[in-house]
Amino acid sequence: MTASTTPSKLRLSVRGLHKRYGALEVLRGVSLEANKGDVIALIGASGSGKSTVLRCINQLESSDAGEVNIAGEELDLVERKGRRVARDLDQLRRLRAKLGFVSQGFNLWPHMTVLENVIEGPVLVRRLSPEVAVPLARRLLERVGMRGREDAYPGRLSGGQQQRVAIARALAMEPEVLLFDEPTSALDPELVVEVLAVIRDLAKEGRTMLLVTHEMAFARDVSTRVVFLHEGRVEEAGPPAQIFGAPRSQRLRQFLTGTRLAGQAGSDRWGR
Repeated sequence: MTASTTPSKLRLSVRGLHKRYGALEVLRGVSLEANKGDVIALIGASGSGKSTVLRCINQLESSDAGEVNIAGEELDLVERKGRRVARDLDQLRRLRAKLGFVSQGFNLWPHMTVLENVIEGPVLVRRLSPEVAVPLARRLLERVGMRGREDAYPGRLSGGQQQRVAIARALAMEPEVLLFDEPTSALDPELVVEVLAVIRDLAKEGRTMLLVTHEMAFARDVSTRVVFLHEGRVEEAGPPAQIFGAPRSQRLRQFLTGTRLAGQAGSDRWGR
């Protein structure tokens, strides 16, 4: 922990995260920190381990080694039957409630209306009464541009609308950190903009976020820090101006060359 990082500011810390699937080592000692208000973009080629980092943080995947600290509390993990799992399920539930997770697949309950999807977590997990949860949900749905669709079912919504409802559902838990796992990858191009606009507004509000994305221009504009993963390791990390304007790693340069952003940057920026 650096001198400028205090427990009151630290929202998420990952230390030495390892994950293996059989002979394939997906994560090889990933470490990162997010302070209050940080927007950290995780970038890298497919298979570099970006989504696995998020899934290990919220225990959708079990890690093989490493530490996860959420809002000042370390997740207590123990090995059972060859897997690292939470020792205390009550602690796991408590820490998961501090993480809002938005995946590329929306994962809305199809048999529930939009409003019912958003209030489910606050009522069951946060123990809010419907009298409190419903007005909260309505405010959040208006915030993500879904006012008037409270009684609609997910099957009647576009992909962009479903993803905005998923964001409102995550916000309803009042999380310490929002985790976005490629939130626009399953959307048609014309729907990407509306979801990115919501995430951009959340960043302006000072929300703490980890964002896995292939949208390089968006990562450059919205993030406070960018982490480039290559073959399960942090190859380079730094502010957007460094990562996209003056990358030090040859692997990062090669990755950016294949993106639209690199094409706009021009070869003279990197002295080629």
